[in-house]
Amino acid sequence: MNDYQQHPTAAEAHLMAEQEAESGAKKITWFFIGLFGNIIGVLIASIYEPTPPASRLLEKSPEYVALYTDSYKAKSRSIQLRQSLIGLVVPFVLMILWVILLVSLI
Repeated sequence: MNDYQQHPTAAEAHLMAEQEAESGAKKITWFFIGLFGNIIGVLIASIYEPTPPASRLLEKSPEYVALYTDSYKAKSRSIQLRQSLIGLVVPFVLMILWVILLVSLI
């Protein structure tokens, strides 16, 4: 393994962490947590910090591990919060559409 592969740049660590957070995110789970948990689900999504898989951090420098972990947590939290908010808003949108439909039938 060459020196470049063992010591990737900060930008690469950030990009890789965000890509892996995006692919590893449990979007449907967080949607349903927001849907059924209401505001509590959104609060949980904003507080819970997932940790990156340890296998991604083997043989990496402490700086890389710190940057990767911070980027992974930030992106994961963003995804969790967005999906839980969508789950929270969907019932309200459906209710408004239902009321509009009922009013148009009267």
